[in-house]
Amino acid sequence: MNLILLAYLPLFGQLPEAPVSGSGSAMGNTWISLRSNEASLLNPAALGYSRLYWAGVHHENRFLLKELGESSIGVTIPVTPGSFGINISHFGYNAFSRIKAGVGYGMHLGKRFVAGVGLSFTRLQIIGEYRNDNAYLIEGGIHYLPTDKLVVGFYLFNPTHSKFDNLADIPVLMGVGLTYLLSDRIQIVSQLDDDTQREPAFRFGMEYFTSKGIAFRIGYSTVSPEGITVGVGLPVKTFHVDFCLSHNQYLGFTPKLSISYLFTKKS
Repeated sequence: MNLILLAYLPLFGQLPEAPVSGSGSAMGNTWISLRSNEASLLNPAALGYSRLYWAGVHHENRFLLKELGESSIGVTIPVTPGSFGINISHFGYNAFSRIKAGVGYGMHLGKRFVAGVGLSFTRLQIIGEYRNDNAYLIEGGIHYLPTDKLVVGFYLFNPTHSKFDNLADIPVLMGVGLTYLLSDRIQIVSQLDDDTQREPAFRFGMEYFTSKGIAFRIGYSTVSPEGITVGVGLPVKTFHVDFCLSHNQYLGFTPKLSISYLFTKKS
């Protein structure tokens, strides 16, 4: 199992240092142009939309292996102007793990632009001959809204080329995404992202809302070992539950569950 986990190290660069949760996980692991609170845990530009307190938790077991489990928790705190976001995530188990804690801030810049920046601390731990290592990372993003139905998102991760000194490199990642509202019930999302350790990745997803507020989602990512993603979002009393299932033809299924609570009014 340790050999499998060591081989998994290069895959850290395929997404930012936190899991894609909420609706984006079921739409091809998109996050750059989404306006949800879950998306703000990755692209701090999305924090600029939030005017209510929010809290959410997420867990996933990649390929149904508990050793590849990842959990995260995040909160959004509205201020004037903009909002702050705080997130913590943990990947792995006692012999191999990554812990990340981050804070971000986002706000509107006029009517058509929203921007945000984030700072995080990441700790990588591997037992045996390897020692623990730390890294400090920055990220930033911009949303441009040319119309009320279209969002163009930009994202940049680790522009300072920070890295773990002895255990692993951390890639520079950049990308662009589009979210378009076809109607009040349907939105489509596309995203192109690239980093310094792999080929460019294309992601695509679609979301449909029923009259009762239930969301059905489907997506696809060209990144290996990602692939086809499907999911559903359910309002459960005062909470919102998002479930996603992705599949890789060689490695199998990855279930993901996100639960969040949006406070009805700002304190």
